Amino acid sequence: MSQLKKNIANLLGIRAPWEVSDVTFEHESREAWIHVSYEDGHQLPCPECGSPSPGYDSRPRQWRHLDLSAYRTMVVALLPRVACSEHGVRTVSVPWAEPMSRFTAEFEALVIDRLQEASISAVSRQMGVSWDSIDGIMQRAV
Repeated sequence: MSQLKKNIANLLGIRAPWEVSDVTFEHESREAWIHVSYEDGHQLPCPECGSPSPGYDSRPRQWRHLDLSAYRTMVVALLPRVACSEHGVRTVSVPWAEPMSRFTAEFEALVIDRLQEASISAVSRQMGVSWDSIDGIMQRAV
């Protein structure tokens, strides 16, 4: 793994069985894409009970992260789902975001800090996301 991938994995708190598989920069659009994958061969825990469960399928997901320099940054992963014998099909948890959120935990923490000093509209403009997104982050935090 390259040093850049290791540094980004450390910044996001990504650890085995997850790994940063690629980092791409689109200079014209000023976007950075952090591609994260689940290492094959690891047990997949049910997010409800933690019991090892067989893999079911995976779905593409992306989360908005804090900007890297002046690059709008997204974390992208094929998110596995498991077939738990007790809970049925469930999406596994990720270390960088809360369930059902489309933002990384660090992004949400910065939004909450800024909301203590500014309105939802102001934070929306500062962070470059919609008013509804900022309100959703606030609602999950409260």
